[in-house]
Amino acid sequence: MKLIKTISKLRPMFYGLHSTRRGFTLIELMVSITVIIIISAAFLAGKSKEEEKMALNMSAFTFSQTLREYQEKALSGESIICPSPSNSICGFGARLIDGNDYFTPFVDCSNNCGSSNHRLTGGDLTLPNVKFGSKVKICSVTGGTLDVVFTPPDPAVYFNSAGWSSGEGAINLCLKADTNQIKTINLNHAGKIEIQ
Repeated sequence: MKLIKTISKLRPMFYGLHSTRRGFTLIELMVSITVIIIISAAFLAGKSKEEEKMALNMSAFTFSQTLREYQEKALSGESIICPSPSNSICGFGARLIDGNDYFTPFVDCSNNCGSSNHRLTGGDLTLPNVKFGSKVKICSVTGGTLDVVFTPPDPAVYFNSAGWSSGEGAINLCLKADTNQIKTINLNHAGKIEIQ
């Protein structure tokens, strides 16, 4: 019996002063929840920025691939029926307007390709708009509105009706939320398309 009394006197030394305590205090729970919330918020904030950058990169890539597709169509002489049966295909292009989150692909149709203005006009075949995404827009293009047209058979590149003999043009895409985040698509007179 004496041994049991001695052990029960020593028990608080091994298990702390409050040996009957079970669970956590309210303050301990509040501190734990606060730490979890802070860590989660930091993780989610970083994830959002990365998602926006990924959307910008993806939009730039998709746009450059679309331009390459139009280049290929011009090279191959793809057959599409123009709105007016007397017109023929003079090229494939895209219209870009500052501030839009989409671009308009079109087929340049004319009854005389030598005198075509290589711009989107009423006689051309307009294809459905292509959206960049909810987070990306066109930040800047030359003159506020830009028509890029690839004409067969070379294909020659027309930039707002002007045929290029040398030089390079740039199309800037940016995030709607942060216009300092920019991806530039460069296009030169030979039709080379690069993303920077």
